[in-house]
Amino acid sequence: MTFTCHLRVRCLVFIMISCIVLFKRKLSRLCRWIILYRYRLSISLSALLLISNIIIFDMSCEGLKNQLNPVHLAHGYAPIYPYHYYHQPDILNATKSILSKNWLKTPKKLNTYLQQNVFPNVLQSAYSPIVHVIWCDGGSFTFVNFLSVLSVYKVFTPTIVYLYLTKEPELDPDGYYQFLPDLERDLLPLVKVTLTGKDICGGDKEDKILAYLNLLNSHGGIAINGRTLLPPSKNLKHFLENKISIATNEMDTEPLIISAERNVILDTLSKQSLSTFLQSSLTKYLKCGTILSMSPNHICAFMQEELFPVNIFNKTSYFDHLARWVAYGTSESRVSKSATQEIVPNIVHYVWLGKRKLDFFSFLSLQSSLHVLKADAVYIHGDVQPFGEHWDQVKLNTRVKFIHRDFPNAVYGEPIKLYASHASDYLRADILLRYGGIYVDWDVIFLQEMPLDIRLHNTTANVDWPETGAFPDVFNLGVLVSAPGAPYLQYFLESYRWYLDRHWSYNAIHMPYKVYEKQPQTLNVNRHLQILCALNKCHAPWMDGYKQETIDHLKSPDLHWQTDALAIHWTHPDPEEFSSKEMLLKSETITGEIGKNVLKKSGLI
Repeated sequence: MTFTCHLRVRCLVFIMISCIVLFKRKLSRLCRWIILYRYRLSISLSALLLISNIIIFDMSCEGLKNQLNPVHLAHGYAPIYPYHYYHQPDILNATKSILSKNWLKTPKKLNTYLQQNVFPNVLQSAYSPIVHVIWCDGGSFTFVNFLSVLSVYKVFTPTIVYLYLTKEPELDPDGYYQFLPDLERDLLPLVKVTLTGKDICGGDKEDKILAYLNLLNSHGGIAINGRTLLPPSKNLKHFLENKISIATNEMDTEPLIISAERNVILDTLSKQSLSTFLQSSLTKYLKCGTILSMSPNHICAFMQEELFPVNIFNKTSYFDHLARWVAYGTSESRVSKSATQEIVPNIVHYVWLGKRKLDFFSFLSLQSSLHVLKADAVYIHGDVQPFGEHWDQVKLNTRVKFIHRDFPNAVYGEPIKLYASHASDYLRADILLRYGGIYVDWDVIFLQEMPLDIRLHNTTANVDWPETGAFPDVFNLGVLVSAPGAPYLQYFLESYRWYLDRHWSYNAIHMPYKVYEKQPQTLNVNRHLQILCALNKCHAPWMDGYKQETIDHLKSPDLHWQTDALAIHWTHPDPEEFSSKEMLLKSETITGEIGKNVLKKSGLI
């Protein structure tokens, strides 16, 4: 696409030059006769403006490519066609299960029960395999809406899912709300339809029931409110046996699910005649539960509160089990499970790109890896070896090894141009996937040895402190711990197919969190992994108020830096105490204490 863009620009330049030459050779006399002197200046300025626009357009070809490509603009990473959408466990020969009171202790039995009550995909059925999802929320298409559409799809395996929208959902500037693009990419029969009538979203209960019925009269099937979770159950099958069935919210003020046969309305139906019509049709009524009240007796749950995927990973209510089954194909907890023995090697990796002198802060970080963390080996991966007195001192340690690596100038064919840090973002995952260990940035100081529980998980990271738009959290991968071959890193590297060179934080901060939402069981989130410092304030992610810009947990009496965290990370600016050894020894701050602790354990003071 970039080549095509540049080619168009060059063709435009060639045409312009050809016209100028032709104009000069063939029409010069005519022009002198027609054009008065006072117009020559305006023509010259117009030509200059045209040339300037051509140059600007040519330079912007790379940027235009990203803006015009919807994948780059909108999509985050998700496994395409998730396995559990279409391939469920083989239960044909399984013993029929009844949902007992101890289902919380046996989520596998709950999985079997749910799968046994999915509607069979047969040619002749009592229900029409057509689903109508009504989205009235406005704003962004959220995880709640995602669960609603996916639940009805998985329960009925419909031939078509109509998603009715009052307007196109908004995509937030940071690209968090990508749930509708995910569904559009992964659900083959999903069709978006623009809502024209106002009653279906803005009327009272009777208006909405009438609007739902008129919609179903043309197609048949099931209409569902876009904030309603519909799990499979025996009660649901009984509910749909009626000619018309209606499920409302607990207050009985809002229809959430209506099923009806096609052409069920033979005469014109008005709001006044609705009650009589429903009685004559032997309509069945039920009420849906809520996120808090949902039980096996309910056929549906109205999700009035906002939800994020992280809210359902490990909670134990019936709703949470159902939501996990819908989103992840299992009702089991979606958290990282520890191994029975250590799987993370006690080695440290740094990335060093470019010809630079090793400053005192970086020297201090290396010393903390060697003498505080007590790493078995420290590998520095770079294209040019560091130099300077600090490097001359540290390279004498036999545990420190420089590994030559060329600077990666592209990922999946996308050039790395604007930010050199993008190369480091990619390299840290690639290195850990190959060798395992701990990746650290050069502005990280270790505070203690690695706790055993961290070495038992495939990959461990922790959240960052700043608010980041609609994201409930993002990760700071300045400290990243992993076993070799870890699944999370494989997914993380795969996310670079959606690489944005022009965006500093998209692939490094936003995408790792989206990968976590899709594959939560692959990542152990440990908030004690690092204390994060910026703008002379330090934030401990396990403490209250850690997202507040003005808070400084390092000065809190409740924080014990020697034991509460594995490391501390100064993102910007570097502490003045670490500008030199002399400055560090003179300092009397907590930051100075941390630095002196490294020098003491290194035998340098």
